[in-house]
Amino acid sequence: MEQLDWDDLRILVAIARGGTMRAAATACDLSAPTLSRRLTDLERRLGEPLIDRVPSGCTPTAFGAKVLTWAEQMEDLAHRIARAADATDGGPRGTVRINAPEWPSYMLLKLLGSFQDRLPGLSIEVLTSRRPYSLARREADIALWPECPDEGDLYVRRIGRIRFGLYASRDYSLRHKQAIARKEWDKLSFVGLDDRQADHKVTQWLKSLPGAPAPSLRSSYGMGVFDGVLGGSGLGVLAQLAGSTTSELVCVEKHIKTLDEDVWLVQHPALRDSERMRTVANLLVEIFR
Repeated sequence: MEQLDWDDLRILVAIARGGTMRAAATACDLSAPTLSRRLTDLERRLGEPLIDRVPSGCTPTAFGAKVLTWAEQMEDLAHRIARAADATDGGPRGTVRINAPEWPSYMLLKLLGSFQDRLPGLSIEVLTSRRPYSLARREADIALWPECPDEGDLYVRRIGRIRFGLYASRDYSLRHKQAIARKEWDKLSFVGLDDRQADHKVTQWLKSLPGAPAPSLRSSYGMGVFDGVLGGSGLGVLAQLAGSTTSELVCVEKHIKTLDEDVWLVQHPALRDSERMRTVANLLVEIFR
């Protein structure tokens, strides 16, 4: 049998996790035809099919499930070696990848510049995603999550809270000054999240305003709401930090307590002793406290 390439086994792992060739190709940063060709080549070298391709997606064959278990063990060992190397780094140098949802990411990108002189030799990658990245698989080094994770093998610390308010553009607030002052919500327009987020707590809070119409402008993400509010399309819920970044926004409701979100700093315990990770973690505590 020909010698196996670890990168090809990683493709098998990606297909099993993604469930489709398209998702796996995206995760591996490959085109779908290239990924399919490499999977076919791996199956040829092993002499048996590894993946059943069906209309609903991709599932491992019985043999593929065995190989997948061994491949995941190899991946875990590779990550352990990398974490051990990181834990014995020679100082705060290199790259630290931080995974966070939208508003914590916004705060990081907005505030990190003022701390740049304390990060010589360090570069920061902010990975914005609603899906938590896997720290065990080294998709990120540090995570900032709105909820405490259930996994018992992670180091977790609550470092702050993000507060939200209701905002309008200065021009919109002047044109609707009386209605805003009297909280005549039925006479105002709103900017909100799209229909796929009907259960989001921001959407539910807007619905709770007596007489408030459905948002006339919707976005799939919070910064889209920010842009819509700033553009004068109506009132919208924003993180307080975002709302205070420009004099062109006016606060209508300063603090909507029911929308508060905790910020949990999450790390793999094997990396806590790395000076590089410790430097960045301490900085995050300062930013969000």
